[in-house]
Amino acid sequence: MNRKETIRSIGQTAYAALRLEAWTTPKPGLVDRENSGAHTDMDYPLFLTSCEALEAYFTDCAVLGAGSAGCFAEYAQKLRNAGLRAEKSMFQATGGVNTHKGAVFSLGILCACLGHLSAQTSQLPNQIDPAVLRVHCSRLASELLHTEAKSDTHGRRVYEKDGIGGIRGEALSGFSTAFLTGWPAILSAREEGLALNAALVKALLCLMCRTEDSNAVHRGGLEGLAYIRGTAQQLLQTADLRTAAGMESVRQFDRECTRRNLSPGGCADLLALSVMLYLIYKN
Repeated sequence: MNRKETIRSIGQTAYAALRLEAWTTPKPGLVDRENSGAHTDMDYPLFLTSCEALEAYFTDCAVLGAGSAGCFAEYAQKLRNAGLRAEKSMFQATGGVNTHKGAVFSLGILCACLGHLSAQTSQLPNQIDPAVLRVHCSRLASELLHTEAKSDTHGRRVYEKDGIGGIRGEALSGFSTAFLTGWPAILSAREEGLALNAALVKALLCLMCRTEDSNAVHRGGLEGLAYIRGTAQQLLQTADLRTAAGMESVRQFDRECTRRNLSPGGCADLLALSVMLYLIYKN
């Protein structure tokens, strides 16, 4: 695989991961193939439309990373500009609905870092040391957030009120929850014989147990976050996701999240990252 093919493969893997996250069903409180969860302005077909609008962006991020000599300040600004263009494309495709703003940020960082490290080391993405990749993601995120203009977002308000770091905190950690919880959960579930969809549902439940999800806090406060974490932990202990009954228990969790208007969108973003890591390193 030559350099151009390698960079394109990074973007295509991110696109595939985003589609697989949307495809995963059931996802408590989130949009999936069966329903829209706690959302009234989006559904699964709209998510697929959004994914298509972002497809080229992920390759652009990998190209930016590959073309950088390592000056974070220089290519962080270029990456930010690419992200703003991608958000504009997303909003145009969805009629103004925010389907994937978090994924634009998080997957964009991962693609840029994979592109940079692959170009600098002449390694294929699956040959890059995951620990090195995490450090690089953390450093790039720090540069992006350090120079970010202060904006009034749900995540920032939750952080200032409750100290919940959300996707910003995850990014500064190098997406440690995806690397250390989500990705390993997919691997272990597949090794246990779970089908891919069931493995991704299990990984999502694992992420729900560990993630300080600012989206959930915005909708339901710290009580809502505690409910999501506690219920996810209980299901991991009691539900056999290889059975219809096990999946039905997750659907019941979905119905209750919808009733409570809870949507753990940060966990969905981390699931997409976890899926991308799984796809990269399984090859």
